[in-house]
Amino acid sequence: MQVLTRSVVFLLLTALALSSASAQQIQLSQQTWSADVIRPRGQPVIPLFDGWFPNDDGTRSLCFSYFNLNTEQSLTILLGTDNHLGDDRFAALLPTHFDPLPPRYRHKFCVFTVTVPADFSVDETVVWHLRSAGQSLKIPGHILPAFVLDEPASGGRGNIAPLVKVSMNGAAVRGRKGIHKDSSVMGHIGQPVDLSAWIEHPDDEVWVGWAKHSGPGEVTFSELEYTIQTSAEPTEVQATFSEAGSYVIRMQTINSVAAFEFYCCHTNAYFEVEISE
Repeated sequence: MQVLTRSVVFLLLTALALSSASAQQIQLSQQTWSADVIRPRGQPVIPLFDGWFPNDDGTRSLCFSYFNLNTEQSLTILLGTDNHLGDDRFAALLPTHFDPLPPRYRHKFCVFTVTVPADFSVDETVVWHLRSAGQSLKIPGHILPAFVLDEPASGGRGNIAPLVKVSMNGAAVRGRKGIHKDSSVMGHIGQPVDLSAWIEHPDDEVWVGWAKHSGPGEVTFSELEYTIQTSAEPTEVQATFSEAGSYVIRMQTINSVAAFEFYCCHTNAYFEVEISE
């Protein structure tokens, strides 16, 4: 199993163009780290560690993300031997659905967090294991000082994560740990389900993106990503599900999609959806 280093991730993220090569799979041990490893399909998903941030109660949260090396192919990697944390002490809302490589912001940033206790040392790690396209990869999360993230605001750049509510009179949360809707949204196969969020930010406009986080079937959205004017009105999308079962939908919002590259500052929201026939 291969462990990814920050230098490898850096080279991937600074690739300037997508490859137009065929979908032939290339084993990681035989790859030169350039845009040539990005293919339409047949390549693995790379697990990534974005960094960590402290919480008010003394705990720390580790941010994990991913880089799908396919521009067209989404992958499903079920929980278990192919998709798990290497430490049973910690629980996390691991994704099982991995969207293709975004054309602009390069990888999916901090799609889930793992909170570790105040006595978690700099010598300890939490390892995310991910196997896809016949290749087993793992990435360690840690609290080394060089990896600390600005959260939920960046004093240097003057950015702040949007404030998000998932119900009109509910609590509001700002930052990567996110907000979880406290009740499931109910729906039926093939019938659009309304998902709403209330977003506040000092800027007049913010970016919003929706994704399937986990679940058995395909999910299509009326809009995948867009910008909105911040106001008292909620942002709304319709999601349509191809199969019955339990799903998690992830919404991310940031003042500008370009700001993802500075690793600050966005907010996650998670919606549990129960679909029946």
